[in-house]
Amino acid sequence: MKIQGIRRRHAGFSLMELVVVVAIILALAGLTLGAFGFVNQKNARTKAKLQVDLLSGALQKYHSENKSYPDSPDANGDRGDEVLYKALYWDAVEADKSSEIYLDSLDPQNNTKGGQAWIQGTNGQARIVDPWGNFYRYRTGSQARNPDFDLWSAGPDGKTNTDPKHKDSLDDIRNF
Repeated sequence: MKIQGIRRRHAGFSLMELVVVVAIILALAGLTLGAFGFVNQKNARTKAKLQVDLLSGALQKYHSENKSYPDSPDANGDRGDEVLYKALYWDAVEADKSSEIYLDSLDPQNNTKGGQAWIQGTNGQARIVDPWGNFYRYRTGSQARNPDFDLWSAGPDGKTNTDPKHKDSLDDIRNF
């Protein structure tokens, strides 16, 4: 005996079920990528703080040996990274190691710890860069806010101002 009116359901997913599954997968992927971006920014900030601390320690060693800090080029700290590179590393290399290298991790041939080099260029023209590729800033003397020296990164936006409370300085990583 045959029963009329009953249909067998075909095996497989309906279009609506597939759309829901794809939407869930896309939402989870978006959350994961957002979390990676946050983690990467946090790691970059931590790395910049560490680099500022390393440079500050090397400057203290430089001061204890030379009784002064390297002269800074201007109040904005522009090109201060070149001054730091030369004083803390390059001058000793150029003098055939007759003077002290204050921070050996500034060696352009061996500075990719953590995946990104913090030295751009070679020889005496090399510059120190933060995790976002911006040059570090440095100033000393009457131009500095600290009694010794100011050292900072312009942060992820690459903008800075001599006033730490200015809107362009809110994401800066600094020693002052």
